[in-house]
Amino acid sequence: AKTAAFSAASGFCYLVTDLDGCAVTLPAPNIGDKIKIIFGAVTSNNHTITCDATTTLFSGYALMWDGVDATAAQNLVFAADETNDDVFSMNGSTTGISASVELVGISTNRWQIQAIVYSSGTVATPFA
Repeated sequence: AKTAAFSAASGFCYLVTDLDGCAVTLPAPNIGDKIKIIFGAVTSNNHTITCDATTTLFSGYALMWDGVDATAAQNLVFAADETNDDVFSMNGSTTGISASVELVGISTNRWQIQAIVYSSGTVATPFA
């Protein structure tokens, strides 16, 4: 379990239990590297996953789910745009409260991200 900012390493599953937000920095990806991060709730600040460099980007998706407003309008999938998305951020409401995130290295500058994100309100993309 992690309760403060940390640098992730391939081959590990991390449980983030810091309610005040936790900054995770990814290593440079290698093909086949795997990292899993389970985020508990964030109540202030943000949980973030940041690539090692601005030239390393995310490819993949985040499935956003609002359990209170279970309408189709508040249960959306957002894709990383693969041109400038190097940060995944959860703000405690619209971009995520808690999540399960799986990352796989698909090249030396790409992380494939698959995220199931629990959110509230008018959901928004967690990618930046």
